[in-house]
Amino acid sequence: MKPKKKNTTVLTGCTLLLGVLSLLPLSGSGQDESVEEIVETLRIEVDRLTSRAELERGRKIYLRACAPCHGIQGDGKGPAAHGFDPAPRNFRRGAYKFRTTVSGALPLDSDIERTVREGVPGTEMPRWKDVLSETDIGAVVQYIKTFYPYFDDPDSLPLDEDIIEIPEERPFEPSPSSIAAGRKIFIDQDCVKCHGDGGKGDGPQADELIDDWDVPIRPANLSLPYYKNGKRDQDIYRVFTSALNGTPMPAFDELSEEERWQLVDYVQSLEVEQNWIYWLFKENPNQVRHPPIKPPESRE
Repeated sequence: MKPKKKNTTVLTGCTLLLGVLSLLPLSGSGQDESVEEIVETLRIEVDRLTSRAELERGRKIYLRACAPCHGIQGDGKGPAAHGFDPAPRNFRRGAYKFRTTVSGALPLDSDIERTVREGVPGTEMPRWKDVLSETDIGAVVQYIKTFYPYFDDPDSLPLDEDIIEIPEERPFEPSPSSIAAGRKIFIDQDCVKCHGDGGKGDGPQADELIDDWDVPIRPANLSLPYYKNGKRDQDIYRVFTSALNGTPMPAFDELSEEERWQLVDYVQSLEVEQNWIYWLFKENPNQVRHPPIKPPESRE
């Protein structure tokens, strides 16, 4: 019978624990400070071992499930990425569009986890929550962060004041008056220049837009029944507040909370009902176009 593979992380942790325990005084007083130092050393080492094990778990999942598109080096140049529009995210740039942090800031772990979990509707990025457990998702996000060194720099991480609070409850319900007010804001803020008067992404400047790396980029078609960042009111509110890093989409810092919700109502009103021909030739935006390679860890 094939022997089971030893868990080297657990063995290392046990060896360390026995070694530390052997250093503890058996009797006497005045040893509180040294005991506290030993316990703190043990805690740091256990945290390190746990982090290393999580990274290894995330690496295995990434190589099997993510690298075909995002590349082994995280540069968005995997063997399956040819012809993707938009191209897979280049993690080495550290620019994340979908965040709950202010413009220009790095995302929170929960932001990246949300994208992995829910996918990006309308693109080749599937929702992995149907395949990966929450533990797997957390591990692969920690591995993704290793591609950008500033995630390890405490001075580069978002501060408390950089985190955007997205209200779970609306202050008012959508109405014809809020939609009308939102349309005025949409025009006053020059949204029509990119998104067009009907929100279909056909504004007069739509063909001139480029991202931060001089790659042409199209504004979102707001008439579709899905958005890449999510279709909930709170998802749209978040975009107005956080901007989309790496793209021409700015944050509208000068808008009041009421105006943001009015703009949400107008954007939601732009959705156009699609006929059967559209749905016949358009894949489900959250559907996995190719069966994903099963990750090494089964769903918990």
